[in-house]
Amino acid sequence: MKKKLSIELVVDIVCPWCFVGKKNFLDAVNASKDQYDFDIRILPYQLDPSSPTAGVNRKQYLVNKFGSEARVNEAEGRVKMAAQAAGTDIHMEKMLVHINTFDCHRVIWWAGTKGKQLEVTNAIYDAYYLQGADFSKNKNLAQVVSSVGFNLQEVEAFLESKEGRPEVLAMIEEIAELGISGVPFFIFNREAGVSGAQPKEAFLQAFQELAK
Repeated sequence: MKKKLSIELVVDIVCPWCFVGKKNFLDAVNASKDQYDFDIRILPYQLDPSSPTAGVNRKQYLVNKFGSEARVNEAEGRVKMAAQAAGTDIHMEKMLVHINTFDCHRVIWWAGTKGKQLEVTNAIYDAYYLQGADFSKNKNLAQVVSSVGFNLQEVEAFLESKEGRPEVLAMIEEIAELGISGVPFFIFNREAGVSGAQPKEAFLQAFQELAK
């Protein structure tokens, strides 16, 4: 009988290191699925909850955050190298809009109630980092979510509603109470945690230690 591992991923959509860390983590999961029975859950985190829901120019937002375009380019260069080492890429040149991620987290929560949380999370990340999708527009977010098997009108109706707001806010508060102040963060069986975009090998080792 396979050992069950319950793992919670604390992420934010606008965090490129979450994209890289999630890729390495899921590669480790796929390499270990014959050994362990994984129960994976996505938990929300907002790096900047004050970001306008209408979206802002991403380049200018990052220049304001890092202090100069040179520092932005340096930071993006590091994460692109990490993405390539993980076997993927990030198309920064396509990412024009910095978004408020609350609605992304709401629809990820909603997908979890339908049994497709990880599929929706992956679809949102891929659309954002590989295609530069503008998720400040609900229609774009709804289209991506519907691509994994949901009815487009149902997703649009959910996004236009207030459903899921209390639940997502409660989870964000719970994460803060756990003392997590940066992402990505991986919680194992509520017993241990791994911080940062660790390589695949680090997750494989963590699985082994947890299984003991």
